[in-house]
Amino acid sequence: MNWETMILTSLHAIAAVIWVGGIFFAYRILRPAALSLEPRERLILWEKVFRRFFGWVWFFILVLVVSGYWDWLTRLGSIEQAPLYLQLMEWIGWLMIVLFAWLFFWPFAKFKIRMAQYEFAEAGQIMNARMRPVIAINLMLGIIEVVIGASGPFWPVITF
Repeated sequence: MNWETMILTSLHAIAAVIWVGGIFFAYRILRPAALSLEPRERLILWEKVFRRFFGWVWFFILVLVVSGYWDWLTRLGSIEQAPLYLQLMEWIGWLMIVLFAWLFFWPFAKFKIRMAQYEFAEAGQIMNARMRPVIAINLMLGIIEVVIGASGPFWPVITF
């Protein structure tokens, strides 16, 4: 393994761990703890959390896509040579990116507008009905990605 591969693999792992770990923290730790706040304060907290975290998620996506494909092409020579576990990770990764983009550009955009207009009940409805389910799905997909990434190199060799 050369330095380039070690650096790319490390950057890829760090970006994935922080993205999925951030989702886990927000969904399973911060959300239950924030229930002790009044609804208005809770929404203000979530808006600040989302604004900061989502900016980082875009950076993580860039790192994941660039490092993933760069490493894939330098080690395997072509995408067609990828083992099944890498193809699964690619498909799930793109699904996570599409879900995040939808979350960011539609419900989160509406959430920010409602917050700016002090329409807290509507903002809460958007967060709970539109944003939370997508975040939960991406958490589940992210955990599956981690399992595949950790166990995949030990799978039998299967390519398509």
